[in-house]
Amino acid sequence: MNKKILIGVCAVIIGTLGVGFGIKKANAKSDMELSGASKKVETIEIKHRYGTTKVPKNPEKVVVLDYSSLDSMKVMGKEAIAIPKENLPTYLSEYKDDKYIDLGGLKNFNIEKINELKPDLIIIEGRQGSFYDELSKIAPTIGLGTENNDHFKSLKNNVKILGEIYGMEDFADKQLAEIDRSVQEVKEKVQKENKNALVTMVYNNEITVFGEESRFGSVYEQFGYDTADKDIDKADHGQTISYEYLLDKNPEYLFVVDKEVIGNNKNAPKAKDVLTNDLTKNMNAFKNNKIIYLDTNVWYLGGPGILTTKEMIKEIQNI
Repeated sequence: MNKKILIGVCAVIIGTLGVGFGIKKANAKSDMELSGASKKVETIEIKHRYGTTKVPKNPEKVVVLDYSSLDSMKVMGKEAIAIPKENLPTYLSEYKDDKYIDLGGLKNFNIEKINELKPDLIIIEGRQGSFYDELSKIAPTIGLGTENNDHFKSLKNNVKILGEIYGMEDFADKQLAEIDRSVQEVKEKVQKENKNALVTMVYNNEITVFGEESRFGSVYEQFGYDTADKDIDKADHGQTISYEYLLDKNPEYLFVVDKEVIGNNKNAPKAKDVLTNDLTKNMNAFKNNKIIYLDTNVWYLGGPGILTTKEMIKEIQNI
C-alpha cells in the first residue's frame, strides 16, 4: 500500500514538474515572438539629389547601381547583394564573384530582377536618374554619384550619407580628413612648380578637352594646376579639339584619359598613337615627357568614392 502511495506521489510530482517546464518553455517562446513582433526597424531621413527619403539604418539587402558608392561601401566593410557588372572597374573586380547578382549595365540594368530581390535600399547615380520614381516604388531609393561635376564635394556628401546610414560617422569623417590632408600636400607641391595643364580624353580617334568646371576639374581646382585655356566649353562630354589647338595652347602638362581602354573596338587606335604626330611633338608636354596617361578605370568609370579618390591622389603624387 505504501509503495502504491509512493508511486502515486512521485507521478504527481513528475507531472507537475513536467507541466512547469512546459509553461516555462511556452512562456520563453511567447516572449521571443512578442519581442520579434514589437521590434521596429530604425529609419533616418536622407537628403539626396532627388529629394528626401526615409531609409532603414544598417540595411542588409542593398542594391547598388553606383560604382562610387560601392567603392566607399567596400572600404567601410559593407556589402551589396546586386550590382551592374558590365564595365565593372578593375579596382572593384572582386564583385564579379557569383555571390553578387549581376544586374547588367549602368544604364540598361535589370529592373525586374531588382523587384524580385525586394531590397531594403537602392543606391543610384545620375545615369539611372530617370528611373528614380520607378525604383522608389520597389524600395527606398537614394541618388548619390557625382553631382554638378564636383568630384570632391560629391565625395564628402556621399561618404557622410553612407556613414550615417551605417552608423559609421566617425569612420567616414576620418577617411575624409585623410583625403583632405593628402590633397593639400599634392596641391602645395604642384603650386610650387607653377605649371599649367590640360586634361583631355581620346575616343574614336577624337580628342576632347575638359575645363575647370568639368568632370575632371579636380586636376585644376583641387590639385593646383593652372589651366592652359580658361575658355573651354562647359559641356559634360568635353570640347572637341584639333592638333593645332594643342600646339597653340602648348600645355606644360597634358593629362590624357584613354577611353578606348574600356571600349569594345579592339582595333581602335590607342590614345598614345593618336597623340603622336609631327604637330604634337612640338608641344612642351611632349618634349619634356609630361604627357600623363591617367587610369581610365579610376578617372572615367569611377566616381567620388574613397578608393577612387585615393588612387587619383596617388597618380598625381607620383608624377
